[in-house]
Amino acid sequence: MEQEHQRVMAFENIQNCRDLGGYTAKGGRTVAWRRLYRGADPTEMSARDMEILKSDIKLKTVIDLSSPDEVKKTKEIRLFEDAGVEYFHVPFRPDESNYYQKELKLYQKTLNMGYFYLGRIGHESFGCKLIQALEIIAAPQNHPVFFHCGAGKDRTGVLAAVVLKLLGVSDADVVGDYLFTDAVMAEIRDKVVSHPATTDEVKNLPDFHWWAKPEYMQTFLDGLKNEYGGAAGYLKKYGADKTLVKRLVKALLV
Repeated sequence: MEQEHQRVMAFENIQNCRDLGGYTAKGGRTVAWRRLYRGADPTEMSARDMEILKSDIKLKTVIDLSSPDEVKKTKEIRLFEDAGVEYFHVPFRPDESNYYQKELKLYQKTLNMGYFYLGRIGHESFGCKLIQALEIIAAPQNHPVFFHCGAGKDRTGVLAAVVLKLLGVSDADVVGDYLFTDAVMAEIRDKVVSHPATTDEVKNLPDFHWWAKPEYMQTFLDGLKNEYGGAAGYLKKYGADKTLVKRLVKALLV
């Protein structure tokens, strides 16, 4: 793959941000550059960061995958509204009240975050939210789109993986994209753990939670294939519009 655009974006206060363009997809086509970006929480962005989003990227849409209690939504909404960017809040968490407690117990049984991802997407309420995010991404008038969670690793990683697989990107490239995150996770962990609003539960998460290892994403991709027949099968199970994949392909491949 010959890279003609910058993948990793250099911001002052937006971590783990990169362009998802340039990957080889189905039929030998390529994921378009400068249409879809992933990253971490942008709430503390600098004036220079905002200028890059407005003037360089010309951002039109933000999809916030984080939970309502994680960041000050009012601040983020105001920042993007002032910049003329449309903001969507699509929290990537199951609606079941006890799902987080179940995940805490799972930490005692596995060191592989891929199993956590598979557990989350197995909830119908999560499937509906994932489809909602994909519908936003599939609309060309929304491009360029930036989607994020807190660290830009887990929820963001799941959405990025599903998008890329629906476009026909290889497992190797999906895993490779996920691995970009591992290089910045120590810095992100320090930032999250030192934040006064961070709960003790998050501060005490085991070390492996803060990594982005290849086996995590490969486990997720294998499970997606084995349990649902792949990303398209997952969408079918949770009632996505039959045209969604075609619209994503049309919007994102060149």
